[in-house]
Amino acid sequence: MLFLSCHKICYILIKGGKTFANNLLESLITQVNLNSLIKGGNIMTKLGIQISSVRKYLQTPEDVLESFRKVSKIGYKTIQIQWISPSVPVSFIDDALKETQLDCIGTQDYYDEVIGNLDEIIKMNNLWDGKYICVSGIPERYHSYEGCMSFTAELDQVTKRLASSGKILTFHPRCQDFMQFNGHNSVELLLENTSNDFQIVLDVYHIINAGLNPIDWVHKFKGRMDIIHFKDKIITSEGKEVLVPVGQGSTSWKDIFRACEQTGIKYAFAEQESWLKDPFECLEDSYKFITSHDIK
Repeated sequence: MLFLSCHKICYILIKGGKTFANNLLESLITQVNLNSLIKGGNIMTKLGIQISSVRKYLQTPEDVLESFRKVSKIGYKTIQIQWISPSVPVSFIDDALKETQLDCIGTQDYYDEVIGNLDEIIKMNNLWDGKYICVSGIPERYHSYEGCMSFTAELDQVTKRLASSGKILTFHPRCQDFMQFNGHNSVELLLENTSNDFQIVLDVYHIINAGLNPIDWVHKFKGRMDIIHFKDKIITSEGKEVLVPVGQGSTSWKDIFRACEQTGIKYAFAEQESWLKDPFECLEDSYKFITSHDIK
């Protein structure tokens, strides 16, 4: 249909009448939208911002709104919420999302914090249709093979509870969460002993710091990972680790971006919690670099 000549399309619209014309145009628009989401047979990964990147500027309602305005102006349209001060009313956050036209797909916090406030977190995400509830870190009490298996059982129960509310439980492992128990990797144990509804959120920075290959692990979790975090770093001449905008550090991103598209990752969130210059300039640098590689 998209390759019909202009005069043939006009003829069809005139002969078909108004209803037919509307249906045809709607079909064409849908096809264009689908084409914009698909590249080389793969669903394209959508770029977002993990707002914890600017925690310092999330302490008052006024700061939250201004931060949302700034990241929206940069071009970010999707957001994951973490570390907004509890003093900021949830209803205000929802209004700020609407005003800045940011789509919040979910929230993240430490495991015990989420479990201890699960009902409130579900209600909060319901406000803005957030689908993903992310927990981070394996608590120290589970740092053994038996403990890790108990942790997986808990995660599986929470996964079922959230599924009944239309939510997805995801787990964000930090570099120290990749442990070996009886010859088994702790994060792999979590995935192997939970239902397929449970997902992993890989953070490129953390998996590299754990001494692992991010491309291998993106492929390893294909079908169980809708979200990934992009974070970059450099090591100074003094041996100090410093976070930098995505694309300005030591990480080789091209193959990581390709792996995200190949495995159907839906959302990639830029992240940088410390900065050598204005944090919003850093987030803009990350945005420009990532979008230049067709993740938008």
